[in-house]
Amino acid sequence: MAVMDLSRPRTLLFMSVDLAGSTNFKDVTTPKNGTPGWLEAFETYFKELPLVLMGQVAQAFLEAESVPEVSVWKVIGDEIVFQAEPRTAEEALLLTEAFYRTVVTYDARLFERWPLRIRGCIWAARFPDRNIAIEIREMADMGGGDAYVDYLGPDIDLGFRLSPHAHFGQVIMSMNLAEVLARMPDRHGFHFHYLGKQVLKGVYRGRPYPLFLVSQPDCLPDLWTWEVEDPPQYRAVREDPPMPAADLIELAGKVRDYLNKVAQLGLEPLDF
Repeated sequence: MAVMDLSRPRTLLFMSVDLAGSTNFKDVTTPKNGTPGWLEAFETYFKELPLVLMGQVAQAFLEAESVPEVSVWKVIGDEIVFQAEPRTAEEALLLTEAFYRTVVTYDARLFERWPLRIRGCIWAARFPDRNIAIEIREMADMGGGDAYVDYLGPDIDLGFRLSPHAHFGQVIMSMNLAEVLARMPDRHGFHFHYLGKQVLKGVYRGRPYPLFLVSQPDCLPDLWTWEVEDPPQYRAVREDPPMPAADLIELAGKVRDYLNKVAQLGLEPLDF
């Protein structure tokens, strides 16, 4: 079994895809030949989504010299959480682009076949500063491969609290990652959409957290105009002007300074 250096400083990206409407779908779907009627939809989702993401990663890194490994970290119910280790801000941008396009395109594909939708969340965590990685050797695969590694810390919890604030076909991201991308001269057409502040349970000691959606004008869910609901997430992308990158950078700095003063969190800008 390989020995892993969990003390090595690094930044990981976590990319979560959550299946929406699944509980109702399971409840109303009629069984077929003694098997749950919803089984085909869920098998398709769990098989196809990772393949779609791998394809988008390959496309995004087509001209790059190397490609970060993207793997499934864990599955929680209907939610799939991927992980990757970008070595530069450029790699983080390309991974974000691949993930965003995966969510938008697969949301449309899935909805064509079943009344199911997906939403995405992407966030970054620095190790081993505020977060830790734990090697669980008892969960190594039977072939003697690497032990299972779990991640714990406030920045890990943040992503799971942030995820529900995206709507169907959308991607929400952490403030630290949004700030990094906003500082890049070439953002690959990404727009940032500020949804305001929200208290996230167990995050930043009860202080409000800024919510940022991302979008690319050439890759928007074409199903939005069909929705009966008109949530603020849709209006922020469809109607409101995007947040200028300079404003996002300024806001992130102010939020970080405030939290460090009142809650002594020791937050720092994201580094690769």
